[in-house]
Amino acid sequence: MFDRFKRLAASRAGNVSVAFALALAPLTASVGGAVDYTRTFTIGSEIQNALDTGVLAAASLSQTRPAEEVVRAYVEAAIAEHRGVIESLVVTVTPNVALNARTVAAEATVTVPTVLLGVAGIERLALSRGSEATEQVRNLEISLVLDVSGSMSGSKIEALREAAAEFVQVVMAGEVSDMTSISIIPYNGGVRLPDYVNAQLVSGGTSNAQRSGCPEYGDDHPIVLQPPANGLNWLEWRGRAQHGSRNSAFCPESNEASVFLRNNQANLLALIEDLDAGGNTGLDIATAWGARALDPVWRGRLGGNFADRPVDYDDPSTIKALVVMTDGAATAQIRNYWDEDDDRWRNYNMYSAAQARTNMAAACDGAEARGVDVYTIAFQLSGSTNRDLMRNCASRPENYYEVEDMDIAAAFSAIAADLNTLRLSR
Repeated sequence: MFDRFKRLAASRAGNVSVAFALALAPLTASVGGAVDYTRTFTIGSEIQNALDTGVLAAASLSQTRPAEEVVRAYVEAAIAEHRGVIESLVVTVTPNVALNARTVAAEATVTVPTVLLGVAGIERLALSRGSEATEQVRNLEISLVLDVSGSMSGSKIEALREAAAEFVQVVMAGEVSDMTSISIIPYNGGVRLPDYVNAQLVSGGTSNAQRSGCPEYGDDHPIVLQPPANGLNWLEWRGRAQHGSRNSAFCPESNEASVFLRNNQANLLALIEDLDAGGNTGLDIATAWGARALDPVWRGRLGGNFADRPVDYDDPSTIKALVVMTDGAATAQIRNYWDEDDDRWRNYNMYSAAQARTNMAAACDGAEARGVDVYTIAFQLSGSTNRDLMRNCASRPENYYEVEDMDIAAAFSAIAADLNTLRLSR
């Protein structure tokens, strides 16, 4: 009897062994599959990261190496340690190059040798990853509103000339000059316009209107962007129309007429070099002209090197920027008349300094609402009211620059760097 039980026990052990043997293959395949698939997923992630980085590098407009060479180098470096994988690597790169844009699409495929799935007859796992990147240099329209009022005299106007010249050179460096337009609006108590612009604004026929000078927008629409239909008069100071060689505290000198939509560096730098200080601070009038120089309603009216500018506000290929700097408070618009009883000139406010601040804020808000990037520079500006006006005018807190010393160049350099970054879209 004992021997029978031993044989039975032996027989049951055999059954267990058979059952275990039968279960071992699928168990090995299941566990091995998890290991092999996890490894393959990890390699796929490494290839994806390398592709993303590689196409960005290959799409750079400053890249001089062939796109396929750049992308392949990134992918090979990422999987170099995986034996049996890099040997199967196939990288397909498709570049598309335009005048101001470069797109690179890439796909990488490999087969990953398995470790344990071989028991199930699966010796390799295939994977494919893809990526695409575009780098585009967008067009740039800039309005540069520069304070040349009396408080800017001496070392301050010298610092401004140097900083503004460097700004122009930076934003127009290299091939991007063909895509960059700059309007420079110097201002004291007012803004002098070139003859070809005044010809469209001032009443009295061509002989009266086509002159360099300062038209009078008046107190009812100092910030209106739409151009009037030859209905403006000349600003007058002590009975003399402010055009030609005449200038005053409310009209800059004859060599300080604004220029619009230019990409000729020599022309822009010549104007900056001629800037001199004198007069009041028509901050609202100047800001409004800076905004007008970016408004498509003025297309074809401002001259310059671009017949199609200012472009529409919603043009995705263009960035519009308004840069306003001052060292003083927005002042009242003062005018005068001859008092025959007292036999002398008397001054009066066409509108107050408070109204000027309101006007400037409205001009900034209007530009920002239309998608313009507004930058402001407060150059040794005193008083919280004045600083708040400039701070609130900027479209972002980081677009406001407060310069306490003479290093206004640092503010202009930072704005130039920011604009060059914004115009480069990836």
